[in-house]
Amino acid sequence: MTTRVDTDTVVVGLGAMGSQALWRLARDGVDVIGVEQFSPGHDRGSSHGESRIIRTAYLEGAEYVPFVRAAWRAWGELEEASGSRLVVRSGALMLGRPGSGAISGSIAAAEQHGLAHEHLSPAALAERHPRHAVRPDEVGVFEEAAGVVLPEASILAAVRLARQAGARVWTHQAVTRIEPDPDRPRVRIGDTEIRARRVIVTAGAWLPALVPGVAGLGGGIRVERRVLGWFRITGPAPGTAPPEPVFARDEPDGTLWYGFPSMDGGRTLKIGVHAESPEVRASAVRPPGAQWGEPVDPDTGPRPPDEADAHRLGELATGLRGVAPLPERMASCMYTMTPDEHFLIGRRDELPGLVLAGGFSGHGFKFASAVGQAVADLARDGRTELPVGMFDPHRWDTPPTRL
Repeated sequence: MTTRVDTDTVVVGLGAMGSQALWRLARDGVDVIGVEQFSPGHDRGSSHGESRIIRTAYLEGAEYVPFVRAAWRAWGELEEASGSRLVVRSGALMLGRPGSGAISGSIAAAEQHGLAHEHLSPAALAERHPRHAVRPDEVGVFEEAAGVVLPEASILAAVRLARQAGARVWTHQAVTRIEPDPDRPRVRIGDTEIRARRVIVTAGAWLPALVPGVAGLGGGIRVERRVLGWFRITGPAPGTAPPEPVFARDEPDGTLWYGFPSMDGGRTLKIGVHAESPEVRASAVRPPGAQWGEPVDPDTGPRPPDEADAHRLGELATGLRGVAPLPERMASCMYTMTPDEHFLIGRRDELPGLVLAGGFSGHGFKFASAVGQAVADLARDGRTELPVGMFDPHRWDTPPTRL
């Protein structure tokens, strides 16, 4: 027999975005159930790894700046409500050749929105940020309005607050089916059927499998493997107050990698690869297996880090002074990529009753607080004041299905 449960709203997936939506709905008195197939704060998806970058002069596009400003405000609300420090302000440093995306994109965003930032010559970059081995043709852009978000702590804080506000939280419950409906969409978990007024789907890499039609949007949503590495600090950290900035570095070969100040008292720092050019991915001189972007079945998960991954990260770490040549530990995670690498936030006409948030393409966690607010608004009110128009899931339709 099927067990039926009724509620106003269901949130499927309580990672970065879903935990925030759950808290905001429960805080506002909405009868809401959150469903998570693992435990909140788990390491099976894309919301783990101890640290995430937040920055305002957004190199991926100046159009993101209003949304990241909203995220800063929303992170502050969560910190105040939880009584926990969830954001560490460190500033952010972009490095690369003058015309590289990290440099030109950051400057364009800062200038368009009047954001405080500094241009650093190679000499100034080397003097001010001695952790980095600066090439003669590298310049920098520094902004203060940046830092580190603590992912696991943020998720756990939001879920705890949601529970305290009355949300029902179902953990270790795998959703097997989501049925769109304009009046009472349904979420099935084994023999249990949850009927709701709205269903928010924030299922990360599982979104394409759970929601019919999403996998093919814009030519295809893909799930890719990434690896993070923690390197032991072997030399004095140059400056501890304020901490060293988070950074992103654009290499001449098209690799964009990033890193964090030490989050464990000066013992290690973490780096990762965000993107590689097709030429680098196909390079014959690369160790076999050390490829970012290989496809992943989320149910199986990304394969564990290996020696080839360690050597690839070690190659990049030669751009840092005072760190060990190889990582002392590594972790795998997943990127869920859209074709244009912009997010999916909103509704699709053929999926009535559902609000979607996904496809964050490796740069979404900093926005989680604002995404949670936006999808909570859309589920509760059918609209949001937050600037999410560019993330409309209908943007690839040809011809458009609506005005």
